[in-house]
Amino acid sequence: MKKKNIIILSILLTIILVFTGVIIINNTKTKHTEPNDNEYGYVSDEFNLNLIKTVNKSNNTNYLISPYSIEIALNMLKNGAKDKTYDEILNVIGERNINDVTIKDRISVANAAFIKSEYQKYIKESYYNTLKDRYQSEILYDEFKTPKIINDWVNTKTNGMIKEILNDVNEDFVLGLANALAIDVEWDNPFECNKTSSAKFTKIDNKAMQVEMMHNTFKYSGAKYLKSATATGIIIPYKKYASNGKEDYDNGENLEFVAILPNDNVNDYIDSLNNKVLNELYRTAKEVNDEFEIKVSLPRFRYDYELSDFKEVLKKIGIIQAFDPNNANFSNIMDKNSVIDNLYVGEAIHKTHIDLNEKGTKAAAITYFGMFKNTSIIIEKENIEIEFNRPFIYIIKDSKTNEMLFFGVVYEPNKWNGSTCSNEE
Repeated sequence: MKKKNIIILSILLTIILVFTGVIIINNTKTKHTEPNDNEYGYVSDEFNLNLIKTVNKSNNTNYLISPYSIEIALNMLKNGAKDKTYDEILNVIGERNINDVTIKDRISVANAAFIKSEYQKYIKESYYNTLKDRYQSEILYDEFKTPKIINDWVNTKTNGMIKEILNDVNEDFVLGLANALAIDVEWDNPFECNKTSSAKFTKIDNKAMQVEMMHNTFKYSGAKYLKSATATGIIIPYKKYASNGKEDYDNGENLEFVAILPNDNVNDYIDSLNNKVLNELYRTAKEVNDEFEIKVSLPRFRYDYELSDFKEVLKKIGIIQAFDPNNANFSNIMDKNSVIDNLYVGEAIHKTHIDLNEKGTKAAAITYFGMFKNTSIIIEKENIEIEFNRPFIYIIKDSKTNEMLFFGVVYEPNKWNGSTCSNEE
């Protein structure tokens, strides 16, 4: 009887182990076969989309932001923070390695720390080393009675596209952290100036205006057609450059311009954006070939933008304590001492510029934090036409790393002024 019970228990145990094994195997297979939402993504992580949606809610006019620039500057800030201040920044931007974007003479990424001379001795050596080693940051010292040094740096690092960011320097200024990003890239297949003409563009309020519409036909050019259930678009490649700055069509690094025309209201489309939506659009990408070509009408546009409520945007997405004069904790930069009761972010500035024309694109972004002391679908058509004649989204991204350098919305392009080209040198 005892032997029989042992046999029965052994059989039951075997059945349990086999059944458990099947579950484990099945679960493993399920996890292995799940699609990766980031596989084809335009965005690096949730931070970009949260930022974009928050900015978009307060806009019905042309805007442009650089998630890449903002993320770098926030990382520089995060490395100086501790405790809750650190946690809030980390929760918003996440913990990831930011991909380098380096195409000589076409893309410039620069970081800097501006430190008031009298506080130099209080800055921790470990923070100096982090800025220099991790961010290749310039360290500039001055009395900073005027913003000239800061503005000159901004002007230089954005190739003159953003002249200045400060009118004066706050009397409680201790240090400033900045990231500058600038691109100057040409289309792989330029638009012809003599084809640019006046065309109708319907604004978000349904009023019409005449704009400077560029026209091009893409065939054998690396352009890709996008079409999902909610939007149509095109990926237009910029000219490839090798690491030495020379043209290299086979091995060069590349940037892409992605224009997305939502089927319905552009703001509703942005509200719906997530990795899945963008990746579903990207998965439909079909490169032009001998079977079809893409005719594109794209308005020329040029504008400057300043995110005037940048500090409030960051608060809305979860970075709050960094701006609190009493409770911000940046003790990884410097400890409280006899001259500084506390260090906090008193200024947050984000400015951009873009000029998109027949020849290519010039764009720049600056992100600056001033820190103060506290003393108290499938393609069926053979030939395709896309006319961006109403508000649309555009993205400039690195084709290899998928880093989103710029994200913008055009609500109102340049008005037609009778010109034939804007990029003649």
